[in-house]
Amino acid sequence: MTAGSTDRVAVFDRERPRLLAVAFRILGSDADAQDVVQDAWTRYVRADADEIRNVQAWLTTVVTRLCLDLLRRSREEPRRPEDLPPAPGGDDPEDVALLAGELTAAFTVVVEALTPPQRVALILHDVFGAPFDEIAHILGTTEGSAKKLASRARGRVRGTPRPDVESGEARRVVGAFMQAARQGDVDGLVEVLHPDVLRTADPQVLRPGAPQRVQGIEAVVEETRAMRASARRARLAVIDGRPGIAVGPGPLAALVFTIADGLIVHYDVIADPRRLALLHIED
Repeated sequence: MTAGSTDRVAVFDRERPRLLAVAFRILGSDADAQDVVQDAWTRYVRADADEIRNVQAWLTTVVTRLCLDLLRRSREEPRRPEDLPPAPGGDDPEDVALLAGELTAAFTVVVEALTPPQRVALILHDVFGAPFDEIAHILGTTEGSAKKLASRARGRVRGTPRPDVESGEARRVVGAFMQAARQGDVDGLVEVLHPDVLRTADPQVLRPGAPQRVQGIEAVVEETRAMRASARRARLAVIDGRPGIAVGPGPLAALVFTIADGLIVHYDVIADPRRLALLHIED
């Protein structure tokens, strides 16, 4: 292996978690995200290094366009219902980011409902904080059009009914989850998790190869018990105005929850630095 190829491996390994996070949020599938990032690696190896001025931007563009191609092919050849992530039980001109906490509550709705360009614009801007000029370049459109795509997607997401939980009840459920996670208390976890609970997470907080999407109470309980050490560094927090959990100093990760009828139906572990930077976290 030459020095140049060694450098490329190091650069790509550094960027891989973020690329996987972007691909997964756009596609909603671990397997598809892995395939897209692997394809991006192949293209990166074959590219002329002298023509790549900004590696991070170049890789993000390649991954996002590969996601768009895959989404468009899926539209032409729709997936069977069982292949789609399960969904939890008009136009908005307001140019304000949803931020990760609000979008998480409608994550699977976004996967199924938005057009490919809308999904890209919304997720790159509202979830990862990408500027609209960068998004416009990726989509091959104008900055104004990219803003309109995100606005329309945002309005569609906000128009989707979501569980309306009284904050005191949500704090109780989140607190009970954290306490049970710290103690490895299976019964305590079962009491607060929906049988079909969905856990999504950024790769930065997962062991290599671990899925970004885990569903079902047994799988989530098993994973949570295995992460007792991390749970001991957790604390209750208010994340974008909603009860949540912050882990470690910094924090290193934040958990945002969707709760219905006193049970956690979905929670997202946010560890990507760009996503964390968009959150407003108060102890």
